[in-house]
Parts: sequence; C-alpha cells; structure tokens
Amino acid sequence: MKTPTSPYSDKAIALLLTRYKCPTPLGAVRTALLGNIASPILDASPLATIESLWRGQMPTFESGEDAEELYGALLRGLWNRLAEHQSARNPFRLLREPFELTRPGLRALALLRKQEIAGFVDGLFGSEDQLHLPEKAHQSVQKLAEVHSMFAAAADLLADETKPASEQELKAFAHHAQQMTIIAEEHINRALQSCRRARTRHLEQMAATPTDRRAFRRDDEEPPFVESPLSQDITRNGVTVQVQIYGDEEGEWILEVVDRDNTSHVWDEHFRTDAEALAEAIRALEEEPMEFLGKPRSTGDVH
Repeated sequence: MKTPTSPYSDKAIALLLTRYKCPTPLGAVRTALLGNIASPILDASPLATIESLWRGQMPTFESGEDAEELYGALLRGLWNRLAEHQSARNPFRLLREPFELTRPGLRALALLRKQEIAGFVDGLFGSEDQLHLPEKAHQSVQKLAEVHSMFAAAADLLADETKPASEQELKAFAHHAQQMTIIAEEHINRALQSCRRARTRHLEQMAATPTDRRAFRRDDEEPPFVESPLSQDITRNGVTVQVQIYGDEEGEWILEVVDRDNTSHVWDEHFRTDAEALAEAIRALEEEPMEFLGKPRSTGDVH
C-alpha cells in the first residue's frame, strides 16, 4: 500500500523538487547534472547547476536541516549516482515512465524527452552559448539537436486537436519515440565518454568549429506536480506527521506522509481527489500509528 522511500531515490528527489517548487522536472534535473559532470568547463560548479534548476532563485529554507536535505539528496545522492555513468560499462538511461497510448500520454512522453535532452545540453554548456568540444562530443550534440527538434515538433502536433490521429498512427509514434529515445541515450553517452577522455588527457580529436547550443531553447512549461492546499501537519494518537499531497500529470493525487524522523512514506496508488488522499492519510494514522513513530527515542531524548 505504501512504500518507504530511500532519501536518494528518484521518487524521493521528485518529491523534494515538488516540495521546493522546482520549475525543472526530474528528467531534466537528472540530465542537467549529468551534463555538468561531462562538461569540459574546468570551473563548472554543481552548485551553479543546481541553482539554475530554480532559474537562479533558490527556495527559502525554514532551517539548515531543510537545506541539507535538499542539497544532500542532489549532491550526495543523485550527483554521485550519475557520476557512475562515466564508466562505459554503466551507460546512462533516460527515465522510463509509463504512458498511455493517447494523445495526452504521448505528448507527455515527447515533452519529457525534449526536456531531458535540453537539460543535458544546459548542464554541459553552463552559461556558455558555444564550446570547443571533442569531435565525437560535437557530433553527438548535433545529433541530439535533431532528436530534440523531432520531439518538440511531435509534442506540438499532439497538442493540436484539430489534426486527427488514428490509433494506428499513435502506435506508430510510440514505436518511433522508443527508437528516438535509444538514439538520444546513445549520443548522450557518447558525448559523456568523449568529454571524459578529453579531460583525462587521452588523445581525443577536437572539433574544427565550436559547438552551438542555441538550437536548444530552455523549456518554460509548468512543473509536473502541484501541491494541494490540503497538505498539512496532522496529529493522531500522540503521533504528528507531515501530510504532503501533490497533483500528478494525469489529474490524480500523490500521497506522502513524512514522520518525525523525516522518513517518507509514499502510497503506490494515486487518488482521484486530494480530499480522498487526505482521508487516507488520516485513516492510516488512526489505524496504524506505529507505522509513523520513527525510530525509538534514546533515553537522552526524554525530557
């Protein structure tokens, strides 16, 4: 019914991004940090990349612990996981999210891929419009620009309800999107490996001309999650928890309960309304309070 979430899992990081109103979706956050890892810019800072995810305006934290939670998840958690993809034996993969074989479902997939590719380029280039890249990385970025344009055009087409699309055409696009996803992953990994070799002073031919990033425009879509006004602290049976309720892209609601040890409990099923999610949180707290007690307090914690 509910699954405790690792503090460094993609699900936990997605919830943190939503809690702190990050305008960049999880897929693009992952690729932006990966691009920063690959970047040939010697003074490229992961902190600057993280700040860019909030468009240069980081959220206000209520405490140092809150800031540590977010930065720890992004740096010690996600950053370290992504750095492992510098090994050719552990290639990077884009998010594999379930999608419906409908116009809205396939449009969401196209937007996700468009955002992920743009995120990688944002991280790679930082604040620069042009970079001198190794030839293989240069070619891969150019190929990624083509794939990015294809997904962007597909997203626009699927959003246009005046243009009919049969079930067969939707199936064909889904198959094509899978193929283009594999091509995007291949070129992200090629660019990553080529830049890594160049940084470690392996012989790597440099491109004759600078690589331009301006084909990749920054996405300004709304974040995929919104927080319900019903999110609140609740106390039952002497146990207090934070109830967080978020809307997803499908019009349903995600329920997260955070206990006193900051352990996140996320329900696997989504709810039709935020009121249903709140009612389920209250029911769980009343009927299963031991689930949310956290670790037993030591004698030194008793006052």
